Amino acid sequence: MSHTENNDLFRRDRSKKATHGRKRGFAGLMLLLLVLSLMVVACGNKTNTAGEQATTETTKTNASAATQTAEEPQTQVIEHAMGKTEVPLHPKRVAVFGLEDLTLSLGVPMVYAYDFDGYYLDDQLKALNIPLAGNADFNPNLEAILATQPDLIVVQRNAIDDKAYEELSKIAPTIAYSPDDWEKTIVEIGKATGLKDKAQEVLQANTDKLKQAKEDIISAVGPDKTVVFMRPSDKDLQVFFPSFAPLIYSELGLNPDESVAAFQKDTKDDWGVTTSLEKLPSIGADYVFAIYGGSISTEEEFNENSAVATEVEKLHVWKTMPAVKDNHVFKVSARHWMMSGPIADGKVADDVVAAVTGKK
Repeated sequence: MSHTENNDLFRRDRSKKATHGRKRGFAGLMLLLLVLSLMVVACGNKTNTAGEQATTETTKTNASAATQTAEEPQTQVIEHAMGKTEVPLHPKRVAVFGLEDLTLSLGVPMVYAYDFDGYYLDDQLKALNIPLAGNADFNPNLEAILATQPDLIVVQRNAIDDKAYEELSKIAPTIAYSPDDWEKTIVEIGKATGLKDKAQEVLQANTDKLKQAKEDIISAVGPDKTVVFMRPSDKDLQVFFPSFAPLIYSELGLNPDESVAAFQKDTKDDWGVTTSLEKLPSIGADYVFAIYGGSISTEEEFNENSAVATEVEKLHVWKTMPAVKDNHVFKVSARHWMMSGPIADGKVADDVVAAVTGKK
């Protein structure tokens, strides 16, 4: 075999080995690609499964939340002076008649209120820019209330009878309360309007204010000064008792005069007594607060009633009182002294502090 042939053989042998190697490499590459493809498919399936599970869980959660919201109560039953009434859980449009002191203090979303020129809440109510009664007539105007489209009506019990309550209830759910115990009533109204926490804040603020007023008075004049709360007129004398006016007789650092106990023996009434002007000399109180007008008196009516005091003050029996001699008789307005609520109480406390201590 020639040298050339050996070389050719050699070349042929190498060509066969190279061809065989390329075949083996290609097969391996195809296998690797197949494996990689299977891995990608598997990962994709896992990802899709996870996504489907996440979507399913989200759908379940949203459905659960929607069901829960649908199942939550939208109303509540409130017990009040006229019975029990189902009211919105969070009323947005509240018409109020006669309990504005409480609803103003709570921040109730009012759309209507009782008010007139001279009402002690007049300025605050007008600042709300809502429809107001506009006169002292203490009978709810059904048409005016209806026009405001309330979702709740809060009314003072003394302003309505059963028929008026029924008519108001046709307009919107109506709850009624007596003005006698405003501290209890404000809690109930707070519950009915979704403002329970605010009611507690108002109560605490009132407690703090009266405590400070008492401290100021005792600091100025001591703890033993006495007081009488009365309404004089040219015909007779009314003396109010501590059960009717605890704020005056026990919460501001003053004590009932001895004459009050004597007057209580003359009647079975717990509010006070109507007696003769001839009883004036028996009043030995250090301070006398003489009230004039009515709780819903206009400015003109209040001035007319106050003018009566001029005639009473000319009487000898009036001048014999120690408080008169010491210039400690103070004329006060029934327009807030005969009202009930934290705002009214605050104004009364301010009046007493100013009168006794001389501080405004």
